[in-house]
Amino acid sequence: MPRTEGIPSDEAREIEFLLKKYLAAAGSNVTDTVRQLNEKYGTADTPQAVTRQLKKGTIPFWKVLRMATVLDYEIEWRKKEST
Repeated sequence: MPRTEGIPSDEAREIEFLLKKYLAAAGSNVTDTVRQLNEKYGTADTPQAVTRQLKKGTIPFWKVLRMATVLDYEIEWRKKEST
């Protein structure tokens, strides 16, 4: 499988912080969320692997969508208002 290039570390930290903020708001954490993902989708991820993906900025968007689903969130794209 080809390696996914990471994003700059400051951007990766922002994304990691944002996702962990949503996890906490849902009363969850990476470990519990990964367990739910594995149960729902039949995957075999580990909390360590997902944390590594977050820290490197290489977490796939499909996995973020699945995380949102198991936490009962929906991701909405809105056009920014013009200034």
